[in-house]
Amino acid sequence: MNQTCKQLAAPLMTILLVLCMCAAAELTGNQEILFPEIAAIAAGALLRKKAAWNTDGLHILGMIAAGAFAGVLIVRFLPLPHWMQMSTAFLLALLMLRGSRCGFAPAISAIVLPVMLGTETLVYPAAAICLTGAILLLRKAAVRLGVTEPFAFTPQPRMQRRDLTDLLLCWTAGTVLIAIAMGTGFRYLAAPPLLVAFTECRKPDSGMQKHPVAAVGLMTACAAAGSLMRMLALRLTLPLFPAAGITILLVILLMRRTGLWLPPAAALSILAFLIPAAALPMFAVQICIGAALLVGTAVLHTKLSSAIARRSGAGTPHTQWR
Repeated sequence: MNQTCKQLAAPLMTILLVLCMCAAAELTGNQEILFPEIAAIAAGALLRKKAAWNTDGLHILGMIAAGAFAGVLIVRFLPLPHWMQMSTAFLLALLMLRGSRCGFAPAISAIVLPVMLGTETLVYPAAAICLTGAILLLRKAAVRLGVTEPFAFTPQPRMQRRDLTDLLLCWTAGTVLIAIAMGTGFRYLAAPPLLVAFTECRKPDSGMQKHPVAAVGLMTACAAAGSLMRMLALRLTLPLFPAAGITILLVILLMRRTGLWLPPAAALSILAFLIPAAALPMFAVQICIGAALLVGTAVLHTKLSSAIARRSGAGTPHTQWR
């Protein structure tokens, strides 16, 4: 296989997967099949030479499965106000992420998304598991083609007391935004992919830490692309799944143009195909505000931690998600 074909293989796999997912949801009339984080997982597992997370296939599939079932169970059996259900889901996701000792942050969205949408059916976890399995099979093919490298998983250190403090700070910041989002009715300020981006941004070597403005701009642009493509398809009474395929193509081009490979941005573009049509005009605006607040909080936290570490002579600050 020549170099050009190799370069096109991963993007084509990603676009095809999103097309199939959206077509299945639209043709069956079952929106629970639509799992936006699949676009993020594909972006992190297929579009990069090296996987975006310190994980392997078993952890990816297991955490998506556990997260999807946990989210549905929270909706079914936890009789709390909506924002408290989301906060509980976020805390459970952080604990699961740390307990697994890997950095697979998309699992956060797997838990929080069904809670945000009030999903009770088991179609959602079944679809999430099948689609994630499809990505892992495609990645095996990509490895054989030499497009991507095999997974390289090194377990993170076991949780220490300072890790627990950091986790609670992360959860508190997310909960504050969730409460604001649910209380004001601007619920997409705390869209699940933004919570994923928040945890990813807390890594000191994250691209979002180095280029926070560009990161917020990219997530906003991807959300806008999804919104505009869906509104155009609705206006022209066209099927939605081709619009979703074009959206992912635009996302890939935006990422290549900016040089920032942010999986949550891909998820935000597909989330636009799942929300109520009435929410589309303001979706990108809410994403922009939410992204700015969360990325800004993560960057500020890192700078304050560094300053405190320098004053105390402790050297480089320890960060849970590093």
